[in-house]
Amino acid sequence: MVLEDLGPEIVHKYVGHEPSGVAFNAICLNPKNQPHNPMINAGAIMVSSLLKPQLADSARYNYIREFWERLTAGSKINIDNSVFLSERKTAHNNFALGYMMQARNSFPEGTDLHSALEFYFMMCSFEANSE
Repeated sequence: MVLEDLGPEIVHKYVGHEPSGVAFNAICLNPKNQPHNPMINAGAIMVSSLLKPQLADSARYNYIREFWERLTAGSKINIDNSVFLSERKTAHNNFALGYMMQARNSFPEGTDLHSALEFYFMMCSFEANSE
């Protein structure tokens, strides 16, 4: 979604595209102070910060939900609130990743870290019917 919205040049200014060789939740960045790729926690948090940051949180949620509903041929996509609350409550490692990236100026200027993390927790909490 972010690649479609911003293009690879902008996206890869903030997140790499190479394997890290470390665990998905490792607290590390590549030599350019970027997450190694969008498929690890740091990269997913970074992508969350890039996805429609100018919109209010509710509009960002609706944008993602509608996108996934189109991909699933109209299936209803929702947030599993218990998963969301659990993600937020146990997010110590994700906060550490976010603060590390913030300290290294990895995020685009003006990024609201807490908003990006809340949005990330929402995206981690989507539920869909796989049928």
